[in-house]
Amino acid sequence: MSFKHVFFKGRSILWNNLLVFLFMVLVYVFMNVIYAITDNNVLLDLIIALLIIIFLFIYIRAKKPVNLFNSNFESFSFFKKYLIILFVLFIGALLQFIAVLSCKISPHEYDIFMHYAFNNSTSGVVENKFFNVVDSLIFAPVFEETIFRFILMNFLKLRFKNINYCIFISGFYFGVFHVLSFINYENFGVLMTNYMFWIYLIIKIIFGCYFAFLYSKTNNIYINIFVHSYTNLIALFL
Repeated sequence: MSFKHVFFKGRSILWNNLLVFLFMVLVYVFMNVIYAITDNNVLLDLIIALLIIIFLFIYIRAKKPVNLFNSNFESFSFFKKYLIILFVLFIGALLQFIAVLSCKISPHEYDIFMHYAFNNSTSGVVENKFFNVVDSLIFAPVFEETIFRFILMNFLKLRFKNINYCIFISGFYFGVFHVLSFINYENFGVLMTNYMFWIYLIIKIIFGCYFAFLYSKTNNIYINIFVHSYTNLIALFL
């Protein structure tokens, strides 16, 4: 392999990663601009989610995507189909269970993390349990799966040949954006020295990779939205 080949390949990888990073920065800025124009962010989130649902419905109806696990899934027996579905849902529930258990590692550190991360969060989510539940089950799955899987994963697949790399990048940004949503100059120092913050980040990255892997197998954003909503529902009961 010549130096010229390695140089141009390395430059291509660097450029592609830079494009992904710039896209994520734009998404982050867009989210913060939206959050800055209203105090009732959950309602605004739901409106955005509704628009995304309409867009996805029209796009997917036009594209006619394949069913779960591509065309191979159709050839499976009834038992095998639902065994796969149950396995996917089981893994999602298991990840949420592990996430909840991780909060029990150090209750004191976890309480500090929750206080500085969410009580002082700049997101301004309204303190209404009903809207927060609806936000968790509808908006978050729709918005996050659209951004990190439907848009980002398809972009990555065009830029990189290695699907495992695409899965990791999607999962990594998914985790990073979850912590960026509550970091500010007031809580930065405390959170950086709180190991529950880093556990939270790692868990979100793992969840992001789980959703990205599922999308790489299905190419159907509806399935991802449903599974994401399901895992959030599990978290509400734990």
